[in-house]
Amino acid sequence: MNLRKSIIRSALRGARPLFASRRLGVVGRRFMLATLTAAARAPKGTRFERITIAGVPVERVQPRRAATNGTLVYLHGGAYALGSARGYRGLVAQLAAAAGMTALVPDYTRAPQATYPKALEEVVAIYTHLFEDGIDPKMIVIAGDSAGGGLTLALAMELRDRGVESPAALGLICPWADLAIDIERTRPVLRDPLILPSMCAEWAPRYIGSFDPRSPGISPVYGDTRGLPPIVLQTAGDDPISVDAAKIETACAASRTGLEHRRFDSMWHDFHLQVSLLPEAREAITDLGARLRSHLHQPQEVVR
Repeated sequence: MNLRKSIIRSALRGARPLFASRRLGVVGRRFMLATLTAAARAPKGTRFERITIAGVPVERVQPRRAATNGTLVYLHGGAYALGSARGYRGLVAQLAAAAGMTALVPDYTRAPQATYPKALEEVVAIYTHLFEDGIDPKMIVIAGDSAGGGLTLALAMELRDRGVESPAALGLICPWADLAIDIERTRPVLRDPLILPSMCAEWAPRYIGSFDPRSPGISPVYGDTRGLPPIVLQTAGDDPISVDAAKIETACAASRTGLEHRRFDSMWHDFHLQVSLLPEAREAITDLGARLRSHLHQPQEVVR
């Protein structure tokens, strides 16, 4: 293990007791996650603008050079209770630059202020607004990490079921897509320096409320993957949430849904947040951006 990777792993392990402590409360842990996400720095020249789409606050992230007119809708992580569009500026700016797209990061309503299906309804409204506003779905990709990755997959299923044209592709980073096993407290313990199954078991019921945890809108691993757009999936070998990705892979194989899965061994949950510090994270973001960009519709030149 290289020195920088070892130092970051040790720092995350040192933060774990405080991050896992319920005495810190939601506000305290939101601050802690904001500190972690701030480690990702935006490339120079990135422009940010606060806008509203379908009544939801959205952070628009414009790389200095956008190679295409594609749009990246990014759904941030944070157990549906933490994280924010502003806090994810750096990571999303890096991914948007790698993909050559403008990014939109919704500040969807988090728990405990609202439970399922509020966040899902908000992101459906945002996507539908873009579609109705004339943006070609073939030039839109949707991506997200952790809870945002699960929400990305749930959104794609909801759009399909409503008969709304799908985006060009989905990008899933360490997706939290099976909250039912957290209600049952059967998530395995792996070597992640920060994430413990007990954390997932704490946050899952706050988002689920009174609904069935196996509802595809909550736990999309139990949903039908047929008819979904191509999926680009990245996981970390030491992440206990990686078992959700294994179920997504199995479902996609059964339905013959296009899936590109890259697993980073000996890495932790959402290591992508250290994109400004870790070569492995930079490689992952560069690779994800390129793969998402490859799924955009490229108009053919008219031969005269």
